Amino acid sequence: MNKNEIKKILISMRTQNNESIVNNLLGKIDMLEDEKLESMLAQIGDNEEDIKNYLQGKIENNKDYKGEEHTPINEMFTYGIAGNCIHLHMPVDLHGMIKEIGVSKTIDTVNLYLLDAIEKIKTMQNDGFYKFKEKESIYMISPILDKKERNFLGSLDFKTQVYSVKELQDEKFVSEHPEAQLATKIFGKDQNVGTAIIGIDVVNTQDWQEKRKEKVREFEEKGIKIKKQNIDFNKVNEKE
Repeated sequence: MNKNEIKKILISMRTQNNESIVNNLLGKIDMLEDEKLESMLAQIGDNEEDIKNYLQGKIENNKDYKGEEHTPINEMFTYGIAGNCIHLHMPVDLHGMIKEIGVSKTIDTVNLYLLDAIEKIKTMQNDGFYKFKEKESIYMISPILDKKERNFLGSLDFKTQVYSVKELQDEKFVSEHPEAQLATKIFGKDQNVGTAIIGIDVVNTQDWQEKRKEKVREFEEKGIKIKKQNIDFNKVNEKE
């Protein structure tokens, strides 16, 4: 069994009641390294019945999963949790900023705040923040992740992907690609949607941190800096 075959089995088990759980599990399978997948199959069995039983157990164990809650991480980005992944979202309307400072500076500003959000996640996890315990990656999905933005993220070791309008309007393609299903569910089928993912272990490396610092220096040389935060992070991130 390969990843796509396992995901097809999982998709066939999706119902209205377990949709959030199944989508969460699909994301976990997508991020499994081949070696871990082989190890998992060796334990549970490499046939459809064994895999269905295993997945059904996972669904039952996650029956209280209700989906993501979005929490501010800085003045431009929020985060949500899905499985072992931290999702970054940008619920900010950029039209006013574009009108005021132009497209190029707006993109640079967004990217500076993105680097700030990633650094905060890394620091909070390393400090033992309970919501980030055992989370392994940072993920984004958005029509804003165009070619230029994906190139920027690629230079920072993100793995990126784009789903074209043609692909998102192809029912067969979407049925075979869980990430495309997520894209159409959130953004519809009338615009290209990009995705990007990076392991938090990568973010913690000295090499990546040097890349981040260099990007921040480049932005600051252009006069782009993080503004004073008005968000009380101790309050929004406190334990429930």
